[in-house]
Amino acid sequence: MMVKKIFGKQYLLLNLFSFLVTIWNPFFVWAEALPAPPQVSSSSPQESVLEERKQVFLYGTEGEIFELLKTLQEQKDASLLEQVVALLDGKISSKLTRGIFDFLKNLELTDPRAEGYAVKLLQSYAELDQETILILLQYLSLPGMKPQVEVVLPLLKDSRQRIVAATIRYLGKKGNEEVVPQLIDLFKGQEAAEDLRTAILVALGDLKALSAVDFLRSVLDNPDERVVYRRFACDALGKIGAREAYPSIKKALEESDNLLRAYALNAIGSYMEPEVEEILLKALRDDFARVRVFAAEKLGNRKSAAAVEMLIYRVRRDSDKQVRLSSLKALFEIGSERSHSFLQDLLLDDKAPLDLRLETIRLSLQNPSEGGIKAIQTLMEREWTKDNSRLLDEACKQLSLRTVSGQEDVYIKMLSHRSFIIRIYGIRGIGRNTIRTATDQLRKLAKEGASPQERKEARLVLEQWGVAP
Repeated sequence: MMVKKIFGKQYLLLNLFSFLVTIWNPFFVWAEALPAPPQVSSSSPQESVLEERKQVFLYGTEGEIFELLKTLQEQKDASLLEQVVALLDGKISSKLTRGIFDFLKNLELTDPRAEGYAVKLLQSYAELDQETILILLQYLSLPGMKPQVEVVLPLLKDSRQRIVAATIRYLGKKGNEEVVPQLIDLFKGQEAAEDLRTAILVALGDLKALSAVDFLRSVLDNPDERVVYRRFACDALGKIGAREAYPSIKKALEESDNLLRAYALNAIGSYMEPEVEEILLKALRDDFARVRVFAAEKLGNRKSAAAVEMLIYRVRRDSDKQVRLSSLKALFEIGSERSHSFLQDLLLDDKAPLDLRLETIRLSLQNPSEGGIKAIQTLMEREWTKDNSRLLDEACKQLSLRTVSGQEDVYIKMLSHRSFIIRIYGIRGIGRNTIRTATDQLRKLAKEGASPQERKEARLVLEQWGVAP
């Protein structure tokens, strides 16, 4: 009985709904015929991308600002430095402060206003959280920044170990001989932890402090000292390069500890004694991979023509990836005809390991040579029609990040690739190299590009050139 009542009520409700639909149906039909309201888009072709970005810094949320900073960092775009630094004048959170200085640090953008703001904050460091102090010290450590030793020194007495370690690293980069006694005293202090002591040894080497040589030798020459300190003392002596430290470093090459031998080899590679090159060549055959890595690096620094064949062997045959990559880089640094010929063949060898070919692309475009550029062009032609070619992607990416003269046709060709990512790399490369002959293609992409991102990127380049999209 109860079931019948329930279904009876449902039947009445359905009839009522049907009646209402019949009455209002003309209205529904009329409403559907109305034109849709205009859609407001933040990425319309007429809107200035540059202006849009400026407005994000003026009115955006922290999340929007962080996202834009990330984009600018990926593109290595410093065109909005003024707007970024202006944010520091407002009342912003510690998180955004860190984000801004992290952006400036990563792009190595030294700005007097940002520098002054960082110094002012550190003068009241007790009010700051640990992460903010750390990023400020990293920013003030950039090359070209004025030393702020007096401002930073009080941080050596902070109770937080990470801050003390960061302060020591800062003093290693921006300090002077006057801070050496304080660093040595801190090393000898009972309260100094291992991380702080190793940071002090590194800082003394970075300072190239001649007044620290005797202390560092006393650490290295002491067989009862902890081996980790002997390693870092050896490395520091190599950076300083004092003649009186050479015997101690050479003796360390005979130690049983593999890492100490590696550090000793790295250190001795900084000296120009006639026997050093022979020592490095012999070390390329050492059983310990780290020794071979340091040997390859130092031979590359010395541009040792005698090492070319052995380095080629290491690239082809070494069991350790880092040795192979270090040997590859050394061949680029040596730059002989034989090394260039090998590297170009490697780049075009389909049987060669992918990681070596990718690294060859990066190295070839760091210091472009005529032969290297031709090899990359040949590689791009071979890979052009392949699906998801990592080699093509890496070549285009590296080209987009650099100014490479005489490659206008290569950049313009990238605009016609079926992958929108390759097209974006082309747009960025054209902007970076100011290839104005591509203006018409950029205008077309700004209006008809298949993806919103490439339309936006094309408009941005045109705006930076002062050209209407």
